[in-house]
Amino acid sequence: MADFINATIERHEFDTLLEILKDRAVHLKPIMAVAGNIVVKSVKQNFREGGRPEKWTQSKKPKGMTLIGTGALMKSIHHKVDDDGMGVTVMTGPQKYAAIHQFGGTTAPHEIKAKNRRALQFTVGGVTLYRKKVNHPGSNIPARPYMLLQDEDIENIKKVMLEYLKDPIK
Repeated sequence: MADFINATIERHEFDTLLEILKDRAVHLKPIMAVAGNIVVKSVKQNFREGGRPEKWTQSKKPKGMTLIGTGALMKSIHHKVDDDGMGVTVMTGPQKYAAIHQFGGTTAPHEIKAKNRRALQFTVGGVTLYRKKVNHPGSNIPARPYMLLQDEDIENIKKVMLEYLKDPIK
């Protein structure tokens, strides 16, 4: 009858490695900042492509790309890592119109007055008109969800997180 030969591996042989991994998993601020940058880049790409994965309803404005007039909304997208380093928030700047473009909605009728010039200039039916003020009837703004994460972004974040955890092992 043959005797079995055993090799025993004890946990204490890996204590240093396990401590490094534990410390890395608790101190996530650096990788959360990377994840935030990935999301910000992706959201800005949504603007450049006019919506992803589905294209947005085209703007009625004659020039430019949908949701990119001055570019202020797109440029305002930024992230902030939570104080405890366990999460990251991606947000817009203080633009009043950010939510209505994300979710859609209607604007109330309102008066528009000339501010920087003596009169407003606009064209109706090929005729250029000038007025000191006009009564705007309100608008129906379609939802153009720009704060969307793509599937490839989730995969990319998972990859960089795994690399972050594996880095001290190398």
